Amino acid sequence: MRALVFGSTGFIGSEVARLLASEGHEVYGFSRGHAGDAAAKDGLNQISGDVLKPSDIAAAYKAADPHWVIFAAGEKYPAGRSSRSWLELMEKTRVEGVKNVVNALDSAAGVKFITVSGALAYKRPRLYKGEGDELLSKEEDPIDESTWFGRTLSKWEKEVMAKVQSDGLNAVIARMGAVYGWGGQWRQLFFEPMLRHRRVFVPGNGRAQLSYIHVTDAARALIHLLRKGTPGEVYNIVDDEPVSIGLFLNSAASFFKAPHPLYVPLWLTRLALGSSTFSLVKPAFSVSQLVSNAKLKKYEFTFEYPSYESGLKRVRDDALAVREASK
Repeated sequence: MRALVFGSTGFIGSEVARLLASEGHEVYGFSRGHAGDAAAKDGLNQISGDVLKPSDIAAAYKAADPHWVIFAAGEKYPAGRSSRSWLELMEKTRVEGVKNVVNALDSAAGVKFITVSGALAYKRPRLYKGEGDELLSKEEDPIDESTWFGRTLSKWEKEVMAKVQSDGLNAVIARMGAVYGWGGQWRQLFFEPMLRHRRVFVPGNGRAQLSYIHVTDAARALIHLLRKGTPGEVYNIVDDEPVSIGLFLNSAASFFKAPHPLYVPLWLTRLALGSSTFSLVKPAFSVSQLVSNAKLKKYEFTFEYPSYESGLKRVRDDALAVREASK
């Protein structure tokens, strides 16, 4: 198969491209930046362009002539203070970007399309206060549009579904849990300092529970749904074991033999990060999102890392391997 990955230098997109190439597919990666030697080593044909420019997308389709299209593009989440204009760019890249990508697709050409979305934006009846809560959100449950992420997610999913309904686009939506691994924001904010045996600071009290997914399983699930997903359907991509942020990061610290994190009150986090970044951070660290993966399993997907502990062991092993290779 020929596959075109939008956002091929990102955390999820790069893993999807790597796995597709390892399976022998002809893979084209689309990104604004230059992927460099790593992309060539992984067997990736790099296309430079911007998802906000329809002419760049048209040129990419002409060059790749893909059977599969994966949309994993998006601006990085800020690690510190950010402006309102940055949030607007993050939303524009996702919403207008996916609109441009699906509008340029020829639905009659038999192309299968999948977009990365989010599973941590379901509407919850209350903020989590430390109580037990075993209710798992399912794909048909409503999205919480009171948050920036929920509003943005709804907008970009609607662009895909509109194309499905109007033109019969063969498309599925993959809602990801908290995607972690030796890369992305988790590496930058938590795992790298832990590798150096440093204490990290975490917003909130650590009691909010989340559904996680290791990046390799996230990428594997995307490829699985390209093969077996039903057009017009939504799938949650999360592992079997929702866990509190505190237990997840305390366990990570133990694997790295680092001090356990220090949990910082949310009001103090707002002072440090400013209102724009805080609007992203607060829901992620204060509202529980326990999500069901029953639908994905019904489609015969199996996990390499079904629990956070097995995934964190992989993170530690990857980190140690990278450090050893750099010596």
